[in-house]
Parts: sequence; structure tokens; C-alpha cells
Amino acid sequence: MDEEYRKGNSVVKANGKLERRKYIHDFKGKQVGNLWDDITLALGAERTGYPTQKPLALLERIIKASSDPSGDGGGGALYLTPSAGVRRRWWRQTGLQRQWVGVDVSKKAEELVVRRIKEDQGLFQSIIPRTDIPQRTDLGRLRRYNYPRNENKLYGDQGGNCKGCGEHFPEPRLEVDHIIATSKGGTDHISNLQLLCTLCNKIKGNRGMEYLIAQLQL
Repeated sequence: MDEEYRKGNSVVKANGKLERRKYIHDFKGKQVGNLWDDITLALGAERTGYPTQKPLALLERIIKASSDPSGDGGGGALYLTPSAGVRRRWWRQTGLQRQWVGVDVSKKAEELVVRRIKEDQGLFQSIIPRTDIPQRTDLGRLRRYNYPRNENKLYGDQGGNCKGCGEHFPEPRLEVDHIIATSKGGTDHISNLQLLCTLCNKIKGNRGMEYLIAQLQL
């Protein structure tokens, strides 16, 4: 113990006895499980008011656990960030460097990302947001979106209820609608189709579902 003391590996307790000094790097700590209840919701200045906003601490843990900084084990890798609306703020505040590309179908999310990048860049702004949406080429030849089989399947999947207001209607009174309008890059694939009542379909037009839901809540 005297030798350990000279090496700086022990300390003298108040009662004169020696006790080995313990260092954090000597302990692995507690492994994170699959229940992350130690992370609280976004609060204070971090809160944007978006209903599905993820806390910065949660995003930081996910990115740290699943990727490497570019050029340091990542080999200059490029990471995809779907639903990029709140991610830009995370990137700025955590300081974990990654090369990334973000995409989002929401116009508000696009505006948010552009604004935050401009805030980061200050006077030296070089951001050019893209608004052209690449068309899918992996779906093959699609029948028209209002093909009867599509309509029958959607009616069954939705239980005969309008996807907007939720009211139940006989099948002929529901209209096939694109979730993402074709003018915004949506396809006629059934995964991009839904049934709306005539009123909801007119309110929505070629806008996104978030617009319809907002109008129905007024």
C-alpha cells in the first residue's frame, strides 16, 4: 500500500488508514437497457410545440449509439435523417459532427430546417433547399389511383370511416384521395391512398393531411 501511495493510486483517510483511489475509467458503469425512461420530454427553450418532438438528449443517444463521426471510424460516411424537422437543432447543440442529408414531407419542417441552418451560418449563408421531389421508379406500372380494387381494399382497411373526420359512410360516398398529392411527389400506389368523405376531400385539396386535420379542429 505504501508503494501504491507513492504511485498516486491510494489516498490517506482521516483515520490514517490507506484506501485505494478509484477512477471512473476503471468502471464500465451501468449498461443502458431498452427502456430509456431517464430522458425527459423537451422542455423550456428546447420545446418547439410540435406534438412529436424528440428530446435532444434522446437524439444524441441514438446517434452516438448507431454511428461514428465522419472521418473517425465512419470513413466519411453519409447518414440519412428522415423526418428532419427537429434534427437540425440537435445537430447544432450536441456538437457531434456527422455528414448527413435530411428529408421531410412537411412544408413546415422544411421551413424550420432552412431557418435553423441560416441561424447557424450567420452572414455566410450557402444553403440551397431543394423542392423537387424525385419520382419512385420501383413500383412498376400502377393502375389509376381510383381503381375499384383499391377503393374496396381501402374501405375495408378504414372500416368504412373517413380518414379525415372519422365519420362512417357507405362506400359510394367516400372518395379515393392521395395522402401526398401527386403534384408534391406522391404516387398512385395504394400505400399513398386513403378514403375521405366529399367534404374532407374538398377541404384538403392537394395539401397535406396536417392541413386537413388543422382545419377540422378549428
